[in-house]
Amino acid sequence: MSMTLKRILSVAVTATALILGGPPVRRLRCGGGRSGQFTPSNEFDGAPCWVTKSGHCIDKEGEKAKFVYGVGSVAGTRNTGLARDAALGRARTDIARSLQTRVAAMLKDYQATTTGARDFGKAAADEQHIVDVAKQITDLNVSGTEMVDSWISKTGTFWALARLDVDGFKDTVRRMSELDEAVREAVVQRADKAFSELDWELDANRSK
Repeated sequence: MSMTLKRILSVAVTATALILGGPPVRRLRCGGGRSGQFTPSNEFDGAPCWVTKSGHCIDKEGEKAKFVYGVGSVAGTRNTGLARDAALGRARTDIARSLQTRVAAMLKDYQATTTGARDFGKAAADEQHIVDVAKQITDLNVSGTEMVDSWISKTGTFWALARLDVDGFKDTVRRMSELDEAVREAVVQRADKAFSELDWELDANRSK
């Protein structure tokens, strides 16, 4: 067999093998593949408990009703300062969303059970009035929340934990002179119970 024919047969065999077998398969190692790559399975490796649960996991036993927590996160930016501010804003929104609902519930309960503060009682017959007062109380309180912890995931997502002090909430409400005194005291008196219920609801929602 001539050298030229041997070369032709060799090329033909190689081409056939490629056609039948396809390109070689690259196998990734288990546990995230090549070094430096991250997958959803290890996104939260090393995360504090409040990232995957709720802020109450950092409280000492018996302190649950003293604080209301909110969690926020931002991804896709390398500007740490911007990410921090945006994540904190979302954490405050997390607090505000539930707090406004809870304050409205306190006002409705007050309206239904008290014979005092008649002027407020008449105005509160309008659902919008309750919503407006609840939002006013919420806005003043949420502006005073503080960021108590932060964490950056392996993929660069910035997480922020904000906290609202229940005692601070009460003090803020007491200073709201534009509200009827009886209404202020009604909200303050209902705060501990309402915040405790709010804590339970937030925990239940995050555990789903």
